Amino acid sequence: MTKEIEVKSKYVLPSTGYYEFSANGVPKYRLLEKMTPSMTQDELAELYEVEKKKGNPLPLNSIQMFEIMEDAVKSGDKNLMNHIQKGLQMWPNTLSRVIYNPKGEDEVIHWYGTSDEEKMKGHLVGKDGFIKNINNPNALEFLLGTSDIKRINGVTNSINKTPMYFWRFNSKPNERTERVVGFDAGGGRLYLDADRCLSGEIPAFLVEFLK
Repeated sequence: MTKEIEVKSKYVLPSTGYYEFSANGVPKYRLLEKMTPSMTQDELAELYEVEKKKGNPLPLNSIQMFEIMEDAVKSGDKNLMNHIQKGLQMWPNTLSRVIYNPKGEDEVIHWYGTSDEEKMKGHLVGKDGFIKNINNPNALEFLLGTSDIKRINGVTNSINKTPMYFWRFNSKPNERTERVVGFDAGGGRLYLDADRCLSGEIPAFLVEFLK
């Protein structure tokens, strides 16, 4: 049975606001309107550990980010979708990292640098392009949790009025190379960027998961 996604907004003085997501009437999580300050992924991982111990909102990996985008679309809340689009226009960081290897399979690490790290292996290298045209859509599964092109583009078209564009290494590197995974809602496309430098200082979305 398809879950019904409901969203309500709440503002707490002086300036903290959030969108609360519920499934079939049960609260799931809250997406904060305020993002993190600009920081590197390594700093974001440190923030995650500090805030996790306090029970505070946490930054996301790339699969979680797509899930929230999809929940926003299911909710039909235009204000929420506009909020996410504006955040995506800031090139938000995630806690997902790609390791491109010279030979064999590449690696994806979700919740990179935290006590919740999860590692996956697969083939990620290929040409950049709109996802409907890429030759190995299974690569999307490692970064978004799905390789369903129609499903992914349905989400990005609802939020940004554009299809998704996949940016990555086009060929195997000469040596092991690490990159950050992020997003960007640009003109004409919504980027899934798996080729972001580690030194980039960028904000990230924050979510409070409800028990």
